[in-house]
Amino acid sequence: MQGTVADKHMPGKKMSREAIAKIEIGHTAISRYLALALSLFFVGVIFLVPLSQFVVDHGGRKPVSFFQSGDKGIKGTQSFTQIVQNKNNDLLQDLHHLESTLEGDSFLKKFFLPLLQYIFSRFLEQGNNKVIIGNEGWLYYWPGVDFLVGQPFLSPEQLQARVKPRAVWEKKVQPDPVKAIVDLKKQLAARGIELLLVPVPTKSSIHPERLSSRSPVRPLANRSWSQFALLMEENGVHLFDARSVLAEYAEKHGEAFLATDTHWTPGAMQVVAEGVAAYIKALSVVGEETTLLQLHPKHIAGLGDIGKMLILPDTVQRYPEQKVEIRQVTTPQREFWQPYRNAEILLLGDSFTNIYSVNSLGWGAGAGFAEHLSYSLQRPLDLLARNDSGAYISREILAGEMRRGRDRLSSKKLVVWQFADRELSQGNWKLIDLSFAEPSGSTAFHVTPPGAKIAVTGVISEISRSPEPGSGPYRDNILTLHLVDLQVAGKALEKGQALVYGWGMRDNQLTEMSALRAGDTISLSLVSWQEVEGEYGSYRRSSLDDEMIELESPNWGELTNE
Repeated sequence: MQGTVADKHMPGKKMSREAIAKIEIGHTAISRYLALALSLFFVGVIFLVPLSQFVVDHGGRKPVSFFQSGDKGIKGTQSFTQIVQNKNNDLLQDLHHLESTLEGDSFLKKFFLPLLQYIFSRFLEQGNNKVIIGNEGWLYYWPGVDFLVGQPFLSPEQLQARVKPRAVWEKKVQPDPVKAIVDLKKQLAARGIELLLVPVPTKSSIHPERLSSRSPVRPLANRSWSQFALLMEENGVHLFDARSVLAEYAEKHGEAFLATDTHWTPGAMQVVAEGVAAYIKALSVVGEETTLLQLHPKHIAGLGDIGKMLILPDTVQRYPEQKVEIRQVTTPQREFWQPYRNAEILLLGDSFTNIYSVNSLGWGAGAGFAEHLSYSLQRPLDLLARNDSGAYISREILAGEMRRGRDRLSSKKLVVWQFADRELSQGNWKLIDLSFAEPSGSTAFHVTPPGAKIAVTGVISEISRSPEPGSGPYRDNILTLHLVDLQVAGKALEKGQALVYGWGMRDNQLTEMSALRAGDTISLSLVSWQEVEGEYGSYRRSSLDDEMIELESPNWGELTNE
């Protein structure tokens, strides 16, 4: 008779149960046929998933773009080692893009993720890597909370840690906000222009009580905030601290931020606009000027951007829409407010400026921060605002205007710079030159004249990337394309290149343009960017790596079926 494992180890000696258990716990007897069956099953599952995905993709005939970085050319000053390193980084970037695309298109992910997200959020009160679920149906954006509870954003260790890019193909960031703000202050001062900062605090700073049962005293701030405010004062930069205004508003009205959104309520925004207007009047840097703007209330209901970041089943309404009253700003003729380029005040802003101005953000139009600041001042404003990347994107837009020969600082006496304060620890505070260049007119880049519409074909030299749907708070994104070898009706254009903007994502759905890659030949219908800038200029746009091409005058393009 075959003995036990214990008998084989110590024959002729009786062992305790504990000793036998220790010997047998790591020993499992599996027959050859069972081992073979299990191996075949697991190998089958491994091959079945990609095979099923191939069938699904082939049935939908959905292309998968691999080479995205394009041929950026080789500079004459580069060594052989640098060339190899750059090509290796491009390859790693393309592989990462391919991996992300395959993961995003996975039918298993699309099937299971909404269900699992619902279970986690409904029964375990767990969000995802972007969303924190608070109390009483409130949602918080994780980067905002991270800014508040994270490391002091001005500490030398934190600044040094942020310099290193997260991936080898990414560019280094300039992490020091003080350096960028002081640089802007000096450039503006050289033209006799004052600078006023309006950092908007995070939702968790004003409403920590919906995150913690301990109900800490509001408003909260990052540990470097006091040092930052002191440095601004020492460098002559005006700073409007909206935290105390919003905390007082929340104490009086119950809430200063939307329950499922990253942004402030219409009433809280209006109070801050009134406070900034009073600050500007006290500065006495602008002349007397009066407009006759009016307010018109309108009721809006919507689901916030954070709520949309939770990937839930289409049939589930986990969080109800929130109803708010916005106040649209109009002229006496009931015409919506518009920025005025020759105004003495220029507002640089991000999505906190746009939240009630841009319909795609889901909270109406004509009632944003720029409109209410203009109303509170009863004077015109110039405006450059775009969603996301408040640390640099509005300055970059201004620099582009200046270098194209359009002096947006002409006649200006004050620049108001609004940005989300989480950018202080997370943004790229790169230094941007605001030098003015005389209009010269490009001899190489085509610019569609206003009122014209032209059908062209061209080859994509470089294309920016659309964000992954649901990865951020913005549901729309404009792509940037650099086209070469432009042709009209089969004939080459004298100006054979073009900078083109076009939709890459609409309402969290990627467009056909987002699937394009460097080297593709495409057909486009081009119109003047000036004609659509008023409607599309404030939307989030992903830029090209080549900053010099970004200085060219853009066109607006839509794909055609040719």
